[in-house]
Amino acid sequence: MFLLGNKFYIIFISLWIFGLYAIFTTFHSTPTNNDKALEDRIEYLQSEVESLQQKLSQLQSGNNINVKAQVENDNVQCQELREELKRVKRKLASKTNCRTGSQNGPALEYEQLRRKIETQTRELSYFTIDQLYKINEKLSDDDKAKWSKVIARFSDQNRVLLASIRNLTEVDGYQSWREQEHESLSKLMQARLNSLQNPSKPCGEVQRVSCNINKGCGYGCEIHHAMHCFHIAYALGRPMILFSDGWRYNPGGFDQIFQTLSRNCTTALAAGGAAWGRYETADVVEIPLIDNIHPKKDFMPMAIPEDISERLIRLHGNPFVWFTGQLMKYLLRPQPWLTELLEKKYADIKFETPIVGIHVRRTDKVGSEAAFHDVSEYMKYVEDYYIIYQYQNPNLKFKKRVYLATDEPSVFKDARAKYADYIFYGDTAVAQSAQLNSRYGTESLKGVLLDIHFLSLTDYLVCTFSSQICRVAYEVMQQRVVDGAWRVQPLDDVYYFGGQNAHNQRVFMSNKANWPNEFNFERGDIIGTEGNHWDGFSKGSDKTSGQTGLYPSYKTEEIVNIATMYTYPEVKIKTDEL
Repeated sequence: MFLLGNKFYIIFISLWIFGLYAIFTTFHSTPTNNDKALEDRIEYLQSEVESLQQKLSQLQSGNNINVKAQVENDNVQCQELREELKRVKRKLASKTNCRTGSQNGPALEYEQLRRKIETQTRELSYFTIDQLYKINEKLSDDDKAKWSKVIARFSDQNRVLLASIRNLTEVDGYQSWREQEHESLSKLMQARLNSLQNPSKPCGEVQRVSCNINKGCGYGCEIHHAMHCFHIAYALGRPMILFSDGWRYNPGGFDQIFQTLSRNCTTALAAGGAAWGRYETADVVEIPLIDNIHPKKDFMPMAIPEDISERLIRLHGNPFVWFTGQLMKYLLRPQPWLTELLEKKYADIKFETPIVGIHVRRTDKVGSEAAFHDVSEYMKYVEDYYIIYQYQNPNLKFKKRVYLATDEPSVFKDARAKYADYIFYGDTAVAQSAQLNSRYGTESLKGVLLDIHFLSLTDYLVCTFSSQICRVAYEVMQQRVVDGAWRVQPLDDVYYFGGQNAHNQRVFMSNKANWPNEFNFERGDIIGTEGNHWDGFSKGSDKTSGQTGLYPSYKTEEIVNIATMYTYPEVKIKTDEL
């Protein structure tokens, strides 16, 4: 039978969610502005709606089937026009607030609180659903049927809350600022990287670093190795020269796949580089594997540049991921043939949104670097995303699409058989090329590049962060979306950068342990996190008290590593160019 305490627990959670939902709905308003183009669109939409309403009134008296069908079609069209009218008005409201009284954008505290509420809502869901299922296992068959309704109701209320939180950016008046700031920072970063890699002086007269992409691991691993080198090059203000001859994915080298990193800094200017220990003084320094640098410097991953840190922290929920995405944007500029390949594939598969990307990693990784995850584990979160998306857009009709990337061809058959109401994009030939006996080589590389490209174009990712391919796709995604920190559901690890400096969190709420393996901590303590268990708890060590174990994830917040890096004073961008 149901326990009384469990009932009160569910009631409390439901009231908490309802209270937050009520708070968020107070943000929905429709101010006006004098933006001529959008006002013209509003006027047009209003006239179209009125015209359709008149037409519908004339048709209402009709009794034949054809007239009734026409009425139904016109009703749908009228509703769609009304929804577009609402969206245009919201956009006008955002632009008005951005230009009047909100020119400086939202307060940092507002952006951090908005993101924190989503994070804590998700953490509440992880914990509660995990506990509800554990209770369910101890119930009789009759009570399980009743309890499943409790689980379903809580899950649904949680999705409604997340839909309201995500819609907040559409109505709070700051979205235009966010878009402009994203574009402005991106242009600044790309200008800096272009200046870094193409110095005004002859390359032989500037200090530089060298890096060899041949780490002897998979594509994602080797790209992250090159990214680690590029990150250091940016921090030091030294152009990076990349050695890639004999690359296992393309023996002809990196420059046959991606655009050359520099017009005048060639490998001939990087011969005989000094050991890392002389990075402050030597003309040429060879950057070793990140795992082999001891001690690590504070400007290494996962640090962001101090001079743009305030802008990044306000703009993005994971500033380092955004920063890495910008480094990757320059590093992985495709050669024309690759651009053509990507565009042709896009047209061939008729890529459309909304769409969720899932990356199912199997083969050699299962049992060594990662646990086995059934397709159903991925699709649970895919379904959640689409339900929330529907709640965000209640009158929108859409098809549920998934871009499936995997190194196991049989996953396609399994997914399509079990989830017939989904459209699955993906290529079994690409999956076949990722098999161990054919993984390395240019043809296999094309498949990897296609998968990463399309995963990065999705609206949401479900994957294992133990996979470097998934992390690359997530990083590339940030080049396109304004703040995509939330647009991922990992099944195993939190986001990390291999060989990174310590990943720490700060306690903002004290905790008294009352759970197995849980430890006490005080507000202000620093916790070195080792991973999120996605059940309301994370694992880590309190650097203040020395205690180790589990801790409630919702009581901590990420510490963004900020480091002094080269500031690129030579890069001048006019305000109107940003």
